[in-house]
Formats: sequence, C-alpha cells, structure tokens
Amino acid sequence: MAEYDWNTLSGYRSWVPRPPPEVVEPLPELNTYCLDVLVEQARAGTAHPAACRVAERWLGLDAVARKRLVSQQYLLFSAGFSDLRRWGNVDYTQVGDASEAEYKLQFVTPRAITGAQFVLCYAWSIAGRYANHAPLALGMHPQCARHIAKLTILRMLQLAHRTAGWLRPRWLDAPEVWDDLVHGAVEGGAAHTHAGLQGMRLMVSELAAVVHGGGHKDSG
Repeated sequence: MAEYDWNTLSGYRSWVPRPPPEVVEPLPELNTYCLDVLVEQARAGTAHPAACRVAERWLGLDAVARKRLVSQQYLLFSAGFSDLRRWGNVDYTQVGDASEAEYKLQFVTPRAITGAQFVLCYAWSIAGRYANHAPLALGMHPQCARHIAKLTILRMLQLAHRTAGWLRPRWLDAPEVWDDLVHGAVEGGAAHTHAGLQGMRLMVSELAAVVHGGGHKDSG
C-alpha cells in the first residue's frame, strides 16, 4: 500500500501516509517474540483457551509461513492501548489498578515481562515520534499516545512488570480472523495481503468505535 485510506478502513479518517521504516521494521520481531511467549504460556497451561489455539496454529506453520504471518504492519497482540481506563487517564504510579480484575494475567514469566518491555519501548517510540501511525501499528487511542509520549523510557520499562498481563493476541473472540491470517500466511500472495488488510480494518474499526463512540472496547 502506498498510503492508508481511513475511509476504506474505518469510515472516519481520510488518509495517513505510509509508515516509515522505523515504524514497520520492528514489528516482525515483536510479533514473533509475542507468539513464542504465547507458546510458552500455552504449554504452562496459563493461557486462555482461545489463545492456546493461536499458539497451536503458530507451531503448525513452517518457517516461510511464520515469516509471512509476523510481517503485518501492525502488532498482532493487544496491549490495551485503546482503553483509556488503563492508559489514558491514569495516575502513572497506579497504572491499571482500577481494571486489574477485568484483565487477568496471562504473561507472568520473566521472558513475558521482557516481551512487554519490548512492546512498551516500541509504543513509547511511536507515540513520541510517529503518533499519527500509532492507531494502525498498535491500535492506540490518540489520547493514549499523547499520555505515553510524556513518559520517560525508564518509566515504560518499569510499567512492563505491571502491565505484562495485558499483552494478548488480538481477536480472541473472533477466531476466524486468525484462521484467515494463518491461511494467508500459508498461501502467500493475494490471500496474505487480503487477510492482513482485513485484520487492519477490524482493528481500526474497533478503535474508531472507541474514539468516536466513547466506548471501552479493548482492540489494542
């Protein structure tokens, strides 16, 4: 895609430019790391059953299909960046206390915390330097981006220990999205492109509903 058409994606915004390399290049490695941690959690029996299915699909792919799956221009995992109850209007010394019961921890191992640090450092960089790309790359609410941009990188690293449990695969309530992504990764070509775009459309539509409708649905 030479550019993103938000009228096509969500019906709310008209256009944002193609993301620069600094936005896109880290995503395959981040997606791969998160999926590998998910496998670890699934084997330990601590992941949601729907997340375990994602882990199984990941394990069933060959190297070429894995490379395609993680190559999408957005994070395949949600870190709650669309939820202002957690990220937008918080006392940064008390991140997430109001909603901990709603978001059960899935990633609790040291490797999972490291993964959360990777994601939060990436999010901090995008929010600070490329905020207009944060909605597409991370499903991030614009107000959330403004708040995160005010934090220091050290604070983001500290927050990873408390927010690692928020990191989980997107669309756990819509397994057909992952079915399409996996099918596209196996087939390549148009199937891969179509599946990736459909995932992007869904993510942006969910975020647009939150931003414009005042809801709290967690798409990112």
